[in-house]
Amino acid sequence: MNNNKGFFASICSFFSGLFSSSPETTTAPSAASAANNDGLTGVERYIRAQTSTSITGVERYIRAQKSTVITSVERYIRDQSVLTGVEQYIRSQG
Repeated sequence: MNNNKGFFASICSFFSGLFSSSPETTTAPSAASAANNDGLTGVERYIRAQTSTSITGVERYIRAQKSTVITSVERYIRDQSVLTGVEQYIRSQG
C-alpha cells in the first residue's frame, strides 16, 4: 500500500510539473532561458508569435477572394432596379 502512495505521488508531481507555466529547477537558469522565462507557457508564446507575424500569401489570397466574389443572389439584390420580363408581368398583375 505504501508503494502505491509513492507511485501516485510521483504521477501527481509529474503532471503538475508538466502543466505548470513556470518550471521548477534546482540549478540557476542560464541567460538565454532567463530571457525566455516570461511566465508564459510554450503554447502561449507560440500563439503570440503567430498573431504578431504578417499574414501569409495564402491568407491574403483568400481574403481577396472573399471580398470580390459575389453570388447570384447578391447580384440580384444589388440589381433590383433591372427587372426581367417575368418580374415586370408579375408586378403589373399584382
